[in-house]
Amino acid sequence: MGDTKIVKTTCSTCGSCCEVDAYVRDGKLMSVEGARNTPLQSGGMCAKGVAATQYVYNKERIQYPMKRVGKKGEGRFERISWDEAYEMIAENLLRIRKEYGARSAVFYAGYPKWYRPALLRLANAYGSPNFCTESSTCFQAAALAWRSLYGNGICGPDMKNARTLLIWSSNLYHSNTPMSGMYQGLKKRGVKIIDVDPRHTVTAHDADIHLQLIPGTDGALALSMAQVIIEEDLYDKEFVGQYVYGFEEYKEYVQKFVPEEAEKITGVPAEQIRLAARTYAGNGPASVMFSASPIVHHINGVQNYRAVFSLIALTGNYDVEGGNRTQPGPFSPANEFGKVRRYDGEEAIGQKDFPVWFDLSCDEAQCTKIADYILEEEPYPIKAMFAMGLNHRMWPKPGHLLDALEKLDFYVNVELFMSDSSKAADLVLPACTSYEREEVHVGRGGRFFFSNKAIEPVGEAKNDIVIIMEVLKRMKQRDAAISDEVLEGGYDAYMQHILEPSGLTLEVLKNHSEGMMGKNLFSPVVKTYEKQPFNTPSGKVEIRSLVLERYGESHGYEGLPVYHDYRTETEIDRTEYPFILNTGSRKPQFFHARVYRMSWLANIENEPLVDIHPEDAKRCGIEDGDYVKVVSPAGEITGIAMYNVMGEPGIVYIYHGSSKGEANELIGKDYVDPISGFPGYKGYFCRVEKEERR
Repeated sequence: MGDTKIVKTTCSTCGSCCEVDAYVRDGKLMSVEGARNTPLQSGGMCAKGVAATQYVYNKERIQYPMKRVGKKGEGRFERISWDEAYEMIAENLLRIRKEYGARSAVFYAGYPKWYRPALLRLANAYGSPNFCTESSTCFQAAALAWRSLYGNGICGPDMKNARTLLIWSSNLYHSNTPMSGMYQGLKKRGVKIIDVDPRHTVTAHDADIHLQLIPGTDGALALSMAQVIIEEDLYDKEFVGQYVYGFEEYKEYVQKFVPEEAEKITGVPAEQIRLAARTYAGNGPASVMFSASPIVHHINGVQNYRAVFSLIALTGNYDVEGGNRTQPGPFSPANEFGKVRRYDGEEAIGQKDFPVWFDLSCDEAQCTKIADYILEEEPYPIKAMFAMGLNHRMWPKPGHLLDALEKLDFYVNVELFMSDSSKAADLVLPACTSYEREEVHVGRGGRFFFSNKAIEPVGEAKNDIVIIMEVLKRMKQRDAAISDEVLEGGYDAYMQHILEPSGLTLEVLKNHSEGMMGKNLFSPVVKTYEKQPFNTPSGKVEIRSLVLERYGESHGYEGLPVYHDYRTETEIDRTEYPFILNTGSRKPQFFHARVYRMSWLANIENEPLVDIHPEDAKRCGIEDGDYVKVVSPAGEITGIAMYNVMGEPGIVYIYHGSSKGEANELIGKDYVDPISGFPGYKGYFCRVEKEERR
């Protein structure tokens, strides 16, 4: 038995890339704990990270390249060599490119996110406009809403200098555990905290004001806060007068949302709305913290978030200390996108359906409706998909996508596990976990650190980017025009390429386990708009968006952040489906579908839990712990009823991702935001019935 050594590395089970100390003995990962020598960690670790050994050594890990030998979806594969796999990919992708054109191949990045820029480079070298990511259902709609106003990338909250923090649907303790300490520090410093969330979460419990709204009514709440701020003369007249486009129309529109009217829509008491508005506008500087998905997972999501983001401009809290600031800093691996853009020489999938997506989010195509595009061959045939970490459960009606994947001429999935999504593939390739590869990272404040390989890869698993590089190499051997200088230099050269703007070298960074500050740092700046106009058609903050109005006639988009109520504007019979169905609210032990296969975590819930308010349950004759059936216009699943008073009556919460009962099967495939294409995961309709256990 050898000695145990500690390796400084990262855990990316949920994609956060937290620094950890990995305990390794005889080449095997024994356990992990949070790193103690970093400003972002203090030895603690979330439930997902603690289960790392079950993640790395899971019985469902793909260990070798596997070629399909049975029918698609049957799950019968045989082991092949990496050389055979690469040749198979190159041959099929080039065949499809020749027969149908490069646009007929989709390059998809799912989990994790670190290799996205490299995969985008591969798609560009191939000539396809169809580089897509899981952000077609996560984050990009929030970015789109922000850019429609401010024209640039999202500005995060400057919590260090804020006197008020407005948290809009982000439960830090479950979705961003490392930030919980910072949150507690704000409380100690006396920062006023307003939390907007349909549920009384741990985060809401610690807030000064909790606005417990009905899911999907965020826009009405934000517009009502704006009405109070304008009516009581609390808005920043100088900023609005000089830098905001469309204010007069906006001012007139928000008069429909006086707090008493907003209370009827949102369920939030009028006086609480007034108190929140006065606090946010009057106790500045104030910043807004928001989450990637909860607001935009509604069919009115983009406009709801536009209403929220407008509050920042209205109060003059844009790009000031303590507000929401532009934060230039050292070059980040994720910002490799700053050097490479999606090939747009041809129409991409989703471009006709969601044109604003392409005007405001140019890095990727929109693939929410990809199943229809494959099956209907519109706008043109999609014949191949090179996917990395594709999880069909991220889509509404995921079974519909699985059917479409099986219709492709050629489908590859690079994955950690033999998931249902992988079983539909012609070829599956084994990827590494973060414990099995080297990687460079950049943290807040310009601190870079190097993540070491803690153990050798399980089986023949490989680094995702090395796989991408080899695929490019094999295609270039057949067609010299397919090339990319960065991908052709090898993995170490790729990491150095990422580090280049920081002024650091890979060799030096590897020898500093505590991390290093980048040499080429930028001094923080404020009020950048005083020197350069906003990157919008008007050059101002567009509360009335000219980009959206561009498609008013063709798509019905409106320039102002108008509120549409999905509950009253639906054709669904609400007497038959009386409850609002909300899927995906974060649980501390889960991360989408990925960790259900880890017994320590999955055994906490042996079957899907259907969170229902006791008042609703009793009306339906349902007791806590009863076996129930949840029925929506799109489908049905079964699970266990759990009385839960965190939310208000009338709302049913189910976490998605479980193969024993996939909540997203309850969401209609065409139930999407017409602007972003995002599914209405958090605002559909259902009924709940007691069911005999089978």
